[in-house]
Amino acid sequence: MPTGSGPCRFGQYYIFMEDLVRRLEIPNVALLALSSDNSYVGMGKNFERHAWWAVIVSDVMEDIRSMLLANAVDPAAATARFDEEWRQILEVMEKADFKLLTRRLAAVAERLRSVPLRRPTAEVPTVSLTGEIFVRRDALSRQFLTERLAERGFATVCAPVAEWVHYCNYLVDHGSNQDLVSAMQRFKLKLRNFFQGRYERQIKSILARTGLVKAASLDVATVIANASPHLSPNLTGEAVLTVGGSLTEIIHHSCGVIAIGPFGCMPNRISEAILSETMTARNKLATDPANPGLRAVLTDIDDLPFLAIETDGSPFPQLITAKLETFLLRAERIHQRMLSGGRHA
Repeated sequence: MPTGSGPCRFGQYYIFMEDLVRRLEIPNVALLALSSDNSYVGMGKNFERHAWWAVIVSDVMEDIRSMLLANAVDPAAATARFDEEWRQILEVMEKADFKLLTRRLAAVAERLRSVPLRRPTAEVPTVSLTGEIFVRRDALSRQFLTERLAERGFATVCAPVAEWVHYCNYLVDHGSNQDLVSAMQRFKLKLRNFFQGRYERQIKSILARTGLVKAASLDVATVIANASPHLSPNLTGEAVLTVGGSLTEIIHHSCGVIAIGPFGCMPNRISEAILSETMTARNKLATDPANPGLRAVLTDIDDLPFLAIETDGSPFPQLITAKLETFLLRAERIHQRMLSGGRHA
């Protein structure tokens, strides 16, 4: 059973699993502790390849689901079709054959492309959901935030799980990981990264045919560069991704950013404190100073729509609900600016 270090306090999970195995007296169980320091090498190339396909497909399909919820003429019928297509993807995924998978994805893209929409996807306001990697992907933890936003006409673009893998690869490439990586291990990682990038581009290009997502590859170097004026890249972890990703996505790809994390999560509290001060037009312009479209959108704007949410799985308190309403009003105004000033600012 694999576990390891990484963004979600895996060390605590490892201790929990050890205790669980001991208490239940489960025989013949070994725990393999993977590490983000070497980008989770240790499960074998077949597992890594198949797991990577699953990560990329699930990342993109979640954003497709969100767009259908927010923009389909009949959200219930669109969700039913999505669920059926997702079931067929899972069936093919079990066969671990990339050719079969791409053929299935192409068929899924064609069928989802035919779902009637209220308006062109480029005109749908989108909100970036970032923060702690588990909470932002778990429907119960985020209290069905995607569905709440969809009811107000907003599509949610969730920061991908693949973001963390790309970040780990970046740390190894730049020698920022804590453990030493041998020359042979570094070569193998570069080779793995090459194939990961090729698989990612293929999968995303196929699913982009739905017309529901752009599904561009993540540029971790840009994310870290945008975070570096506000948080040292030497403080490795999720905080730098949340800060850099928020400043990268706002205006360029979304009209607002929500950072969500578990109650008392230190990386999330750090990023919340920084973004509460840095989500401004001036700092956004600093990420792309030569872009006249961006400057036009941000004319007469100071603070950018940002909301930090802590969750323990319980229903959001009334204060968070009120803040969410205010956030959406501000995001809608930014969205109108983006449409008039050019979405591709």
